[in-house]
Amino acid sequence: MHSNFRKALVAAAMIGTAPSAFADVITDWNEKTVAFVTPRMVPAAGQRVVAIVQVAMFDAVNSIERRYRPYLVQLSAAATASKEAAAAAAAGTVLVGLYPQEADLKGAMAAYLATIPDGDAKSAGIKLGEAVAAKVLEARATDGADAPDAYQYKTKPGVYVPTPITVSSTWPKVKPFALTSASQFRPAPPIAFKSEQWA
Repeated sequence: MHSNFRKALVAAAMIGTAPSAFADVITDWNEKTVAFVTPRMVPAAGQRVVAIVQVAMFDAVNSIERRYRPYLVQLSAAATASKEAAAAAAAGTVLVGLYPQEADLKGAMAAYLATIPDGDAKSAGIKLGEAVAAKVLEARATDGADAPDAYQYKTKPGVYVPTPITVSSTWPKVKPFALTSASQFRPAPPIAFKSEQWA
């Protein structure tokens, strides 16, 4: 019993002295974005917002590091610019740009940026993040996500009409993020019943 008590005391002491874990800026803004979209929109629309935020953060940080091919844009940036400020500004600016009526988003971005030490690096990072976000928002503004729902039920006899409400019926027409088209990897149609191969 003394052995178990001693082990518990050691474990408690280790937990008490362990440094607090701080998530990095990418993880922080992933969580903020998911928390924002989850109660407000259907999954497909939420995934689009998360993807736009990710693209903006990637291109902002990559404009400083220049390690990878950019997704959309690689702007000129000093190597000393703050990557944290660039990513936070890119993510926040995208969310504010998509949802300008949500006052909390501006506050969240300002509060996050306030935790980064002031200086030239921070200013350069914010300027870069905002510029990248503007380019990404411009590119996605006409991606078809806001197309009107033109889905029509077929009412002729023998055609199944879905019971649940159809959601995101226009989504196949939204411009993909990585593919050239939504049908790029679509499989070939089934074998025709009258073909020699079927026989």
